[in-house]
Formats: sequence, structure tokens, C-alpha cells
Amino acid sequence: MQHPKHVTPVTIPRRAFLAYGLATGWAASWTLAESPAAKSNPALPAVNAFSPLKKKLGDGQSATLLLISDSTGYRDISGTRRFIRWLASQFPSHSVTEWYWAEWETRAPTGPRDYGEPLVISRGATQATLTILNAVLPGAVAQAMIDGSRWANMIAPLKGEAPDLVLWNHGHNQQAALGPKDFPYGRGSFLAPIGRVGMEYPKTPQAAIIQNPWRDNDGYERVREWWLYVAATMPALTLIDGYSPFVEKEKNAALYQDNVHPSAGGYELIYTELISAWEATTPHEAVPTACWANLPAEPLVPNGDLTDWTADLPPNWRIIHNAKVRKDHEHTFRHAPHSLALTGTTQNDGLQISITGAALARVRGKTVSFAVLCYIPHEAEQDIQVKFTTSSSDQVTGSIEFARDNWKWIVMAGCVVPPEASLAFVGIFRSFAKPPTADVPFYIQKLVIVEGDGPKGGM
Repeated sequence: MQHPKHVTPVTIPRRAFLAYGLATGWAASWTLAESPAAKSNPALPAVNAFSPLKKKLGDGQSATLLLISDSTGYRDISGTRRFIRWLASQFPSHSVTEWYWAEWETRAPTGPRDYGEPLVISRGATQATLTILNAVLPGAVAQAMIDGSRWANMIAPLKGEAPDLVLWNHGHNQQAALGPKDFPYGRGSFLAPIGRVGMEYPKTPQAAIIQNPWRDNDGYERVREWWLYVAATMPALTLIDGYSPFVEKEKNAALYQDNVHPSAGGYELIYTELISAWEATTPHEAVPTACWANLPAEPLVPNGDLTDWTADLPPNWRIIHNAKVRKDHEHTFRHAPHSLALTGTTQNDGLQISITGAALARVRGKTVSFAVLCYIPHEAEQDIQVKFTTSSSDQVTGSIEFARDNWKWIVMAGCVVPPEASLAFVGIFRSFAKPPTADVPFYIQKLVIVEGDGPKGGM
């Protein structure tokens, strides 16, 4: 397929690219496996999340793209950065600017948690602009940009306006080593940040790139399955298939610079997929944007939103171990009258909500999903850990959710309730390896448990 000639790329100061070893380290401990056969990805509909952006640009209007990415969107040769330069070549009437995230490593203060100076990609013939917010953070998971130290800066250039598209390029740094019983948390690790962005911009369509498979093993296959699962439960999410082209070429070593990161030739495949998706897209002003966090919910357990709280404890909530709770009127999400402040200094101090009676009978042999809207101050020495437990199973989230000082979701999607289950409950714990030196509260705004494969936030 022939594509129009590129604009001359600007020279972009670039810090040394790090080949992050987290996923590679996991992979080294596994038995090498053959590349799995590519499963069928959903066909890209003609009207999709790209449609409003394409229509605005085609009509000569100004537009904004928010790109949230890991290290595979960091280098000049990456598929996503080449794609935004290709977009500039398609709309010469627009001045195109890239805001490029200046922080490049999550574990060291090597740069500000903010964009650097905007980079001018091209200058247009009219007053119309295309602004790309490239929130790219190597080594990060999708939830990292929800952190309060980054969140406000990430969206600040929007000046209170909604972007026309949010495009996610994440997966390689998710918990790929999880066993199948903990896949509900893996799925939730994508649904949680998508839900947070969806609450902020409910009318903005979202899309995600399914990234390349790993070269030496099938470590990314489960992550790909999580993306497919998320899109099946949230049909408004558009998926771009950056995975299958590598499989079709039998994961040729020339396509990789290490087990995880593509080479220039590998990035070319992803770049081509993005262009193909764009060219196959029909411009359209209105597309489905329904995000799970904003969907009405029929909770299996009432009062997860703490509306009824006149006694010491809100009905249906139970204290575990030595936890303490109180109403808090300062840390609340939007217009909620109060939240629940949870404190405790011993391991697994926490709260429990049980599915009982007719609700339990209804979901035996089926699946449930749930979401916790919570706030963890940066001073806290631990984070929330959430578990779903039945009489014969125990499914758990990670204890570090990569976002402090901002309201965030913790999600588990598609938890199986065994047909013989005699009990089922969600536990919310203060999780830490050693006792904390200060009892900093965690704040819970709501817990929503629903029947089915995907969560509903009821926001």
C-alpha cells in the first residue's frame, strides 16, 4: 500500500532509551514456548473511535488527541510517534504540535512529571490546529497516569476541553505473570484507568493498541486476551491490532530489539496498522462512547455507595481484624456528601461486603464484576488490596495500584462464582509488608458489585 510522503520530522531531543527488564525478567524464568496462533480480533468497524477526530480534521476544525503510552511509544521510530507525524502530512492546513511527556523513568526523579516544551511538527496554512498530548512513560502501567502527581499536568493543555480521541498504548508492563485465576485483576488493570478517563471525558471515544507479542515466549498472549475481553464488555472501545502482523511474520527476530521492544522494522508494522485503521475509518461526528464507569448499575449488594449511614457502620459493610472506619467529609468524589475513611495498622485490616441470600443464589455458576472507587494519599506506606473470595476460591488484585493522590478505580472483571458456593464476598484490605509508621487513612467512595463479565460504575 502506498502512503503519502511524510513531512520532514523535527529533531526531538531524546533521552537514552531504556530497555526495561521487568517483563524480560519474568520471561526469563518461564519455559520458552512457541508463538501462539493468532486468535481472531474484532473487525474494525467503519465508524469507530477515530471517526470524530477524522471528521473534525477533514472539516478544517481544530482537534486534540490524547495518547497514553508506555515505552513502545517513546522513541522517534515508534509506531505511534511516526503515526502522528503522518497525520500532520495528511492535513497540511493544520499546525500540528506535540506535547511530549518529560518524565522517562518511574523509579527515579529524572524529569518532571509533566510535558516538556511543545514540539512543532508542522505549520499549517490556516488557523486550525492539531494538538497531540503524548503522555508516554516508559516502564509504566496504564494506571500510572492517573496518579495525582501526573493527572492534572497530563490534561492541563486541554484547558478544560475534552480531547477528540484517547488512544491507549499499554500492556507490556501489566501483570503478565498472573495465573489464570487472577485474570479478573489483569482485565481490571485496563478497565480501571479507562474508567477514570471516561468519567472525566464521558463523550470522548477511546481506543487501544493491542501491542506486539513477545519474541521468546507467549507472555503477552494473556495481556492480549485481557484487551479482547475489555472490548467485548465495553463495545465502544476500538482496538487496533498491532499483534497479528508479528505473528504472521512468525515473530522474526529482526522485528525485535529485545524480547519485548520492537526494532525499527517491528515499529513499522505497528505504524502501518495505525495508518490502515485511519484510512479505513469513515469520518463521523457522533460515535458510541459508553464507558463502563458511567453505566447504570444494579448492585448485587445495596449501599455500596454509602448512602445509608446512620449507625457506626454503613449497612452491609463489616470490619475485618482491627480496622477502624469513620465518615469523612473532606475527601469525597465530586458532590458525594461523605466517604469512608479506613485506618488500621495490622496486616489485612479492612472491610468486607458479602453477597448473600437471593443475590448469591442468582450468581452461582455465573460471573460477577466489581469496582472500588478510592483515594490513597501519597503519605500512605501501603495501598489497597482487593480480594474476591468464595467458599472454594480466592482471587486477588495486586497490592500496588500505581496511583496516589487522585480518585482511582480498582477493578476485577469476570470473577467466577462456583455453582456450589456457600459464601462470596469482596474484601478491601490495607496491605503492607511491614507495619506502617503512621496510620494514614484510605478513602472509599463506593464499591459496586454486579452480575456479569464487566463492571458498571453507576456514575
